[in-house]
Amino acid sequence: MLLILLSAGAATLMRLLTLPAAFMLGPMVAGVVIALSGGGLRLHRNFSVAAQSVMGCLIAGFITPQLLAAYRDHWLMLTTLNLSTMAVIVLISVAIARRRWLPDTTAIWGLFPGAASAMVLLADAHHSDPRVVAMMQYSRIVLVSVASIAMAALLEQTQGAAHAGSGGLPVTWSLPTAYLPVVAALALAIFGYTLSKISGNGTLALLIPAFAGTALQGAGVVTIEVPPALFIPAFTLTGWYVGLTFTRAAIKHCLKLLPIMLAAAAVVILMCGLMAVVLTWLVPGMDLLTAYLSLSPGGIETIIIIAREADVVLPLILASQFLRLLMVLSIGPRVARTVAVWQSRHPPIPK
Repeated sequence: MLLILLSAGAATLMRLLTLPAAFMLGPMVAGVVIALSGGGLRLHRNFSVAAQSVMGCLIAGFITPQLLAAYRDHWLMLTTLNLSTMAVIVLISVAIARRRWLPDTTAIWGLFPGAASAMVLLADAHHSDPRVVAMMQYSRIVLVSVASIAMAALLEQTQGAAHAGSGGLPVTWSLPTAYLPVVAALALAIFGYTLSKISGNGTLALLIPAFAGTALQGAGVVTIEVPPALFIPAFTLTGWYVGLTFTRAAIKHCLKLLPIMLAAAAVVILMCGLMAVVLTWLVPGMDLLTAYLSLSPGGIETIIIIAREADVVLPLILASQFLRLLMVLSIGPRVARTVAVWQSRHPPIPK
């Protein structure tokens, strides 16, 4: 009961302050408080897997006709630049691991842009420390939010973005007007969860709903809608799952690693900014803010909220961010495994 009350209070406060991913961060902070106070609570991994299946549907729900049209017009350029971004992140992650600044593949999951909550869950499924990954992801989101708002203000193309900050997904507390999209999301989530349990591969709980839902909605077969009654519990369970695993030693360890986390995130933001300049050269008439938000390494919901308050080409930004998220989900696990094998064959460089 104390965990629930603390989570509700923290999430509400963060939501009012427009902090990123309040529905996950609030419960995670509450979980850390309970864990450090000796509460002895733990969340079974099945809850984490169930949360992944809901998040997969949430990702698929981003598909819109405007997004598909923007991707068709610029597919080669967006694919090339986003693959280049991922390559830069992998190189930075390998350099960090070689220097033993961060353990194993933690840097990859911590720096991969997209959905922070999904990266935390995938990191846990692939035996990386989800606590360090969570701190890296949300430290990066804060830096990206500040950089994006500053860029928007500098270019004088936005009004009120400084107040938009980086809140979470839009929340409407009314009942859905159509129930079939919600039923489709539930069916897809249950299918992904069931398949992951049968196969023993936890990542399928996220990947199956995300890719199957994207294909079905993109083809116009179904419409997928994930209401707050589904995605808020999913974020909450993810926050609890990570937060309750913290110990005093883990907190000290994460704080000790914070400088290298922030430095790595700053390098990634800088590289994405340089690629945004390239994007303005490749697309005549494209403004720098649209290009920057298209390639910015923040969470997709954070970038969309900032972009909504700016004079930018929103479909192009959404198409680029969504494309990169699908890339991370599809090839991220394989890249992480490949890097782990490579690192095991090449001894780290001493500090």
